[in-house]
This record gives sequence, C-alpha cells and structure tokens, in this order.
Amino acid sequence: MDKLSQSPSFFNEGDGSSARKDIDAILFDVDGVLIDTRLSYNLAIKKTVKHVLAIVSSVEPIQSVSDSILLRMRRTGGFNNDTDTTYALILTSLVSQSTSTKELESLLFDITNRIDVGGIISVERYLSTVFSRTAVEKIKHELSYPGPVSRSLVTTVFDEVFYGAELFKQRYGIYPQYYFGDALINNEKVVITRRTTRFLSKRFDDRIGVVSGRSKLAFEYSLRGVLSTFNREACIFLEDEPRKNAKPNPYGIKKAMKRMRAKHAIYVGDSVEDIIMVGKAKEEMGLEIEFMGVYGSSVKPVETRKFLKQKGAEMVLKSVNQVPNILNKTM
Repeated sequence: MDKLSQSPSFFNEGDGSSARKDIDAILFDVDGVLIDTRLSYNLAIKKTVKHVLAIVSSVEPIQSVSDSILLRMRRTGGFNNDTDTTYALILTSLVSQSTSTKELESLLFDITNRIDVGGIISVERYLSTVFSRTAVEKIKHELSYPGPVSRSLVTTVFDEVFYGAELFKQRYGIYPQYYFGDALINNEKVVITRRTTRFLSKRFDDRIGVVSGRSKLAFEYSLRGVLSTFNREACIFLEDEPRKNAKPNPYGIKKAMKRMRAKHAIYVGDSVEDIIMVGKAKEEMGLEIEFMGVYGSSVKPVETRKFLKQKGAEMVLKSVNQVPNILNKTM
C-alpha cells in the first residue's frame, strides 16, 4: 500500500497523513477491482481471436496472445473495452498476414509504442500507414466492427465465449452460433469481501455506486452475493450505453454522482482509462472526485502498481479490501 502525499486534492496539506473529511460517496470499477477477471476477459480475448481467425482466414490461426501484450494495449488508455482489444488483434493479424504468434506479438509490441487513447482508431490509422489503407478498410468492413451482436462477427463470438449459451440467450434472445463451450464468466472470482461491503454500507449508506465497462447482466451475475451493497440507481454499465459514453468519457461518473447527490467522491479503479476519466470529471465537469488505484488483480501486479503511481493516482492499494483501513486512518 502506498500513500501518495504529493496529491493535495485528496490529502490535507502537510505530511499527507490525514485525508479531507468531506468524502460522502464511493464509486467502483468492477473488472480488476471488485472481481478478478484474469481467467475470464483475458481468456475470452484469446479464444475469440483464435475462433474468428479460423472462420475468416485460410491461414492457420494464431494459437494465443500473451497477457503482457494485452496489458500493454490497455495501458495506452484506449482499450478499456476488451472487444476493441480483440478486434485490434484480429485486424493486425489479418492485414499483416501474420502466420505465427511470435510474429504477431512482435508487431503488436511495436504498435503499442505508437498508438494512443484513440484505441481502435489509432490502430487502424497506424496499420494504414504501414500496410495499406484499402486493406484495413476491407477487413474492417468484413468484420463489421464496431457493431452489435449478430451483425459483427467479433462482437458475437466474444460475447458467446464470455457469457456462454445460457446467459448469451438471456442477454440477446438468440442462441450462440459459433461457440458452445464453457462460459468464461464462471471463471471470475469476487475479490471484495462481505467484511468490506459491511464497512462501506455503514460508512456511506446508499452512496455506493459503480461505473463499469461491463453490462448490468454480467455485474448482477458475478456479484450476486453482494448486490445489496450498491445503490442500483448509481450503477452505470457502459456496455449498455451508447459507445460515445465509454471510458474515459466522464459521463458515468457525472451520472452516478448526480443520482447519489454526492458532493465529493472517491473512484476506485485499476487502469489508465479510469485515471483519465476521473481527471476529465474534475477538469471538464468541475466534479469533486479522487482516484484510488488497485493493482492486485493485474497480470503483472508490481508493474501495474508502479504504472498507476506514475500516472498520478492519489493512492495505490493492492486490494479493494484495504479501502476500509485507509478510510479509518485518514477520514
């Protein structure tokens, strides 16, 4: 655990030992904070890449993409949406005609040094300069991405893999077409404990919300044991919102704080998109909100801890379950 005393917006001036007393609400990211998703979303990306390449290409599909590459892509600030990450991997493989995992990862390593918060747009732009804009546009059209389930092959396969047949049918009203294996959402592990949720409920009452890139269905399914902790009106699920509202757009924070009538909140997240989102909420919307970073569920926890500090997190914690200790000591 690291207190960052250079962040006066959260800590009082002085030695950084006591935080401001007016925090009246708390918001959470879900993936990587409340839930360990290392065996769900990361694996869903890998399986979807393999399945889609097998469907659309005559070349033997890439076997897997490393967690390190996925982490590097997320750290650009433009890949909070794992379906975007999947599309970028597939597009890069197809346009470059990569025939091995090693070859693809080498190219992706180079790409992650050159792209930015523009996400898939920045990947498309870069690939167009290295290869051919015509080729990129052709593959993008064939994949119909971004697009909804049933229209986009990437979106459809990804959600079939992640949700599994039963939840996929519940969410979309149709049966899977491409994947019939186990639902990877069932690999998720809830990190937040009942002890933590009891503390938060006592401390914040009903001013506990969520701003997450996942869907409401996925949230309720994976966190069904602690749902009563959260003010459901202040739970914003960006997968269910128009794409323009996705992180790092501060839309979700504004909406959640307004519904809770919160004056000064904490947001607990694990990514650069979360940090940027909180920064925009402050600078563009004038909201009083601070950021706490969590790194324990990262595929590379030590690196993520350093990364969050470098990006300006007011505080960095290993686990969401350390939040009660911090609030007891500093508020």
